[in-house]
Amino acid sequence: MTYSLNFLTKEQVAYIAENYKTPIYVYSEKKLKEAVMAFDTFPSAFWHTTRYAMKANSNLNILTYFRKNGFKIDASSEYEVKRAIASGFEGKDISLSGQELSEDFEWILDTWVFFVATSLLQLETFWKKRPWGILGVRINPWVWKTYFAKVLTWWLTSSFGIWYEYIPQIQEIAKKYDLKITKIHLHIGSENTPESWVNTANIGLDFIKEFKDATILDMGGGMKKAIMPYEKSADLQAIGEAVKEKFIKFYEETGRKIHLELEPWKYAVICAGSFIAKVNDIVDTGKDGYTFVRTNTGMTDMPRVTMYWIQQQIIAPLVQEQEEKDYVVVGHCCESGDILTSKLYDQEIVEPMKLPKLSLWDILVFECTWAYNSSMSMKNYNSFPESAELLIKENEEIVEIRKKEELQEIWRNEKVVL
Repeated sequence: MTYSLNFLTKEQVAYIAENYKTPIYVYSEKKLKEAVMAFDTFPSAFWHTTRYAMKANSNLNILTYFRKNGFKIDASSEYEVKRAIASGFEGKDISLSGQELSEDFEWILDTWVFFVATSLLQLETFWKKRPWGILGVRINPWVWKTYFAKVLTWWLTSSFGIWYEYIPQIQEIAKKYDLKITKIHLHIGSENTPESWVNTANIGLDFIKEFKDATILDMGGGMKKAIMPYEKSADLQAIGEAVKEKFIKFYEETGRKIHLELEPWKYAVICAGSFIAKVNDIVDTGKDGYTFVRTNTGMTDMPRVTMYWIQQQIIAPLVQEQEEKDYVVVGHCCESGDILTSKLYDQEIVEPMKLPKLSLWDILVFECTWAYNSSMSMKNYNSFPESAELLIKENEEIVEIRKKEELQEIWRNEKVVL
């Protein structure tokens, strides 16, 4: 299948390939603006807060842009908190819910970061640092739905949050130490329909009933963003209107106005970024085998394919050849899993894709690569340096926002003792 460029023009691709060292990430300020508008207009009963889940992409420029446009931050570690503060956010703008407690936990709390406990131990540790404090809890609900198990953030196979059956223990700890739990946080993964979001709202509001001080329901993120033609993006307006009705009904029944929080990550940024690489070899395994396109990128830059076994659009925009061939596109790592075209959700099966007949040094553009690639890169595997990042500003100016890592920086912290 022949795909079309997302936001880049052929001229921009050619310019970047000529003037910058590939492989390289390219981001679009216009696409960021679209994301801000989409969540600013999200329907809600009693207004809402948009918290960008910065794990998707943590470049200081992206954080700064979202800060200037009213987004708050969802952080998953003390280091993300410090990075967000370095970009200009204040502690009160950040909500922290992580898998481990910070070594600088007291410092984190002193900055007025809002802490969300994800275990009973974390809840008790918070009390020791902040008697009579205010915090949130993340609850792992009992929900079962056929879904790609590799990315489940709920149910029996997930360690995220406090298992819902332990709500009495949460309440007991809160009562014993006079803690105020004002936020309930849950996340049920990538969903696409208003019905699924209504279901999540029902679950969350049922949890809210168990906590008299709770005024905030954080429903997480996971809004589906289509990156392939066979996918369909979530309808944010339809989701918002459906969820809004549940919040209004809850208010009518209980007299409690619950503030909604959302955590966009993939939906907000994934298709605001592209990745440019080059063909560096073409090999095959005979007449009964495959033709492989080797590239100067791979799992070191785009781990999302390897981690989640997803598919993404690959385009050769500067190739004039009309004839198409079946290619398996692979990365530059000495690793059998570094395959960029595989069967959806099954990395064991390669799935060739049609591309124009390619030659050595042809340019390839990988679309929708902003989320969980640069921030999740398999850093320095095979000693490949981290790639640079560019931003195309609204006025079409192309600026470098992260330089390519110098080779010597890879071993800068190593000490030779032998």
